[in-house]
Order: sequence, then structure tokens, then C-alpha cells
Amino acid sequence: MAEVKQRPKRIPMSREEFEKLPEGPPFYDYIGGEAIEVNRPTGRHQDIVGIVWYALRSFLGERKLGRVWFDIDVLLPTGDTVGPDIVVLLSEHLDRYDEQKGDIVGVPDLVIEVSSPSTAEYDRVEKMQVYHQAGVPWVWMIDQDSLAVEEFQWTPEGYLRVSAVKGGDDFRPKLFPELVLNLKALLG
Repeated sequence: MAEVKQRPKRIPMSREEFEKLPEGPPFYDYIGGEAIEVNRPTGRHQDIVGIVWYALRSFLGERKLGRVWFDIDVLLPTGDTVGPDIVVLLSEHLDRYDEQKGDIVGVPDLVIEVSSPSTAEYDRVEKMQVYHQAGVPWVWMIDQDSLAVEEFQWTPEGYLRVSAVKGGDDFRPKLFPELVLNLKALLG
């Protein structure tokens, strides 16, 4: 049975009201004056996030290039708050991590979204627009079902897709040319 695409639940509210919401579940992004309920991840989604996070953590840590997080709030300079699946800060931008709050305040160097049929439109359209407006330099989109990976680089006109692989192929990102990810192989 095909998964039904649903528009995420949206609740208009002020920034102050959003900041008073209790920690989830449910979890919310805050975009354009609305709290937007985000889906609870499936086991497959969590597996993909975990594998990619671990690969990036190992890669970045060995080279002392930066840090990577999952399930962390990002407070963008546009006033929007998002919770990408994975976030990377390169070493020169680690000051954007607020240790006390446990959030990233500012623009991450890379955000990664793992999309399912129910979240693909929100991730690929609305969140990509928010990331572009905030100046996020790199975005990776991973299709949860096919394991296809796309890499996008910021340009003034919009994001330019600079690499893409189908599920099962090696992904060698332009951002980290020495990194090789094969999600199908890593998932076993």
C-alpha cells in the first residue's frame, strides 16, 4: 500500500510561544511564524541516520575537520529553527555550537535530510528554501527507500546539484572528496 502524503501539521505562533513548547514528542520546526510538526522517524530512517552520522564522525574526527550531530536544533539567522537529520560544523565554525543550550546557533556547513515519501516534499521544497535563505552552503538529500543520495551546493540563484548517486552506488561528495559512502553496503 502506498504511503499517503500528508501536509505537516502547522500551528501559527510567535517565537516566544515556540520557545515555551515542552521538549517533544511531538517535535517541531519553526518556520515563518509557524510551528511545523515533524514526523517521528521509522527504524529504517534511524538506521540510515546512524550509519551516516557514524561515517561522518569517524571521517571528520580522524582528520580533525569538525563535528557532526543528529537530532539537534539549529537556530538560523533568519529566525527559523529546524531540526535536520544530521548537521556538520567544520572546525572553523565550532563556535556556532552553544554548549549550554545544546543547539547550533547560526549557519551549519552541511545539513543532511533523510526523506521518506511522507516528508519528501517538505524536505525538498520548504526546508531547502529555508536553508538557501539562511545561506547553508551544503545540503545532502538521502531517499530513505531507494538510498539515492544527492549533494547540493549553495549559489545565489538557488542550490546546484553537484553530485547524485542511486542506491547501491558509492557516494563521493564534493565537500569531502576522500569520503566514500555506500549506504546499501553499510546497511547490509
